[in-house]
Amino acid sequence: MVNETEEPTLDHRGPGVDLTDGGPGRFVRVLYNAFRVERTMEVVEFMDARYRTPGSDGFRESSERIEAALREVGFGERPDLELEVLTTQMEDAAWNARGGELRLFTSAGGEAVLHAFDDPSGADRCLLPENAPSCDVEGPVRLGLDDVGPGDVLVTEAALREDLLLRAKRKGASAVISASMSSYNVDPSGRDQHLDAIQFRAVAAGSDLPVAQISPRSYAQLAEAVAAGGARVRLRAEVELGDREVRTLVATVVGSSSPEEVVVLSTHLEAPGACDNASGAAGQLENAATLVRVLDGGGLEWPARSVTFVWGLENDEVDIWLAHSERTPIAAVNAVMIGESRAETGAVPLLERYPDPGAVVTIEPDKHSLWGSREIEAHWLVPNGLSVIARCALVDVGRHAGTWETFENPYEGGTDHERFLQSEVPAVLFWHFTDFTFHTSLDRLSRVDGEELRRMATAAMATALAIADPLPSDLTRYLRSLDQERKLRVTVAEEAGRLDVAEDWRNWTSGARQWFRVLCLPIEGDEAWLPTPLESASLKTENE
Repeated sequence: MVNETEEPTLDHRGPGVDLTDGGPGRFVRVLYNAFRVERTMEVVEFMDARYRTPGSDGFRESSERIEAALREVGFGERPDLELEVLTTQMEDAAWNARGGELRLFTSAGGEAVLHAFDDPSGADRCLLPENAPSCDVEGPVRLGLDDVGPGDVLVTEAALREDLLLRAKRKGASAVISASMSSYNVDPSGRDQHLDAIQFRAVAAGSDLPVAQISPRSYAQLAEAVAAGGARVRLRAEVELGDREVRTLVATVVGSSSPEEVVVLSTHLEAPGACDNASGAAGQLENAATLVRVLDGGGLEWPARSVTFVWGLENDEVDIWLAHSERTPIAAVNAVMIGESRAETGAVPLLERYPDPGAVVTIEPDKHSLWGSREIEAHWLVPNGLSVIARCALVDVGRHAGTWETFENPYEGGTDHERFLQSEVPAVLFWHFTDFTFHTSLDRLSRVDGEELRRMATAAMATALAIADPLPSDLTRYLRSLDQERKLRVTVAEEAGRLDVAEDWRNWTSGARQWFRVLCLPIEGDEAWLPTPLESASLKTENE
């Protein structure tokens, strides 16, 4: 037990928290110790071997693997452990990559296979962007759109944008091959691993122009061949279209006294990566299984509110669940990309906060990831304490597990937590960034750290349980932690000459105090005390 007067931990790069054991600290030890790393990594490996595009064979097989594991621990077999498989129709047929090859022929008579795969688990499977058509085409390489004529193959560093593909098609191109790469995909270690990466991309469904993605190193080889007298390439692609049905899994631990209220933990299944997002899907699966085991074993008391886990298509899964469920969501915890090895990817563990004044005007120690900021709508700025609880959870896991440096960033959006936010449900995101392997062929099993996955998954689960089963004794820790944030935010805003931002933070933390009181000391009619949106001085995001 840490003395409550101890200085805040330095392992979290953000506001300090009170170091007593209330809130998520009541759950961390039991959850962390019961989390099965080896079993979780087996699921990551299973999913990593599959090219998981919406509704594809790999997507369905991953969903079925998770469903089977949920049934093993009792979901769907007991009234207090519900399991639903929701099926919806997609607009387009599922896309399955079966194999592909890109072969280079030089003017000197040389021949080389630049990229190839004959199985969806292949290292070069990202050669075929999602929705690429089957093809077997050959043509001379042109490195600029202006040089393209009928039958030519455009090879470019530009992304496969719709306008580029349309212009190339009008010129008669037989295929377009891209070596596009985002700025955050550059290997920070100096080992230039990104030169061999193929970026995962998608084109519009129904496109009939052959397309492919290649690595920067292959682009350089093609450019060299063109400069030496010309080059031809042959692109072969084998794809199959499936049905339009997609599955959304919903597993619920039914609350003991307020089952109609629910905390939701969501994560998506698609994208052909181990970190993104096999690690998130597998981590949330083990969270669900761990929770059942410790509840049945008496390690924790049954939560008052329901806790629901959702797996499906990114963003769509939230819309599907919100439309289907009759329960009232109190909060949501999104966990994606939670298994990155810092040594292998450079990515750090992050808490992305609910939109607060720091998302409107960003002042040190706040810092956005390379994902970048976005404009904030006024009605989003409803004060709550969810981010404080999540921050406490990160610190609690670090204290239990040993040294663990964690970080946080203001709201940036882009995945499930944004959909919850748009439905006026407080939500936070646990994730890792900047990961140079993100959305590339390098995001494979070797980049996943099982212990890091356990730490992040435990933090997400402890955050959810702290809201699903709050106690009056949690309130003191929350208010002390909130006070630390208020002092920090107001001080740095005033030092930066932003008195308007300092006032926004005072109003925010005042509203969050009310939110915490309602959470921990609920009484009839307390809804009237819940905070309303802030009238922020400026809603156009600023990075300072």
